[in-house]
Amino acid sequence: MADTTSNDLGWLLDEQLGSVPGVRYAVLMSGDGLLKARTKTIGQDDGEKFAALTAALRAAGKAWDEFTGGQSLRQVLIESNQCFGLTTSAGDMTMLSVCTDPDADIGLISHQMAQLAVRLGTQLGTAERRTSVESGSPA
Repeated sequence: MADTTSNDLGWLLDEQLGSVPGVRYAVLMSGDGLLKARTKTIGQDDGEKFAALTAALRAAGKAWDEFTGGQSLRQVLIESNQCFGLTTSAGDMTMLSVCTDPDADIGLISHQMAQLAVRLGTQLGTAERRTSVESGSPA
């Protein structure tokens, strides 16, 4: 995996979310959990782990939404004793996830996440991966 330190979107995560009081770190990832960008407050290896973990939680949230007839998952929120985790859609097949301090203003952070998703719109999208069989290529 390429290092996201020089990723064009890393600075934007730092500007939009990394400067919000209480935000520990944020990552931008594909729907299947591959890291696309990260704030400077989380290293590459931890960013990749956080992205993969977040994708699994998002999948569970989508299953819950389907089971309960929610008609569309908007955000996943996890609260523990020492932090909050928020995950939201940020374009086609793309998610934005944030880890905060326990006393962070979740409303403000959620608003900043939504603004970032709208600000970049389709630029944050990730093309769906296809297997060689689906794409017609020889295996």
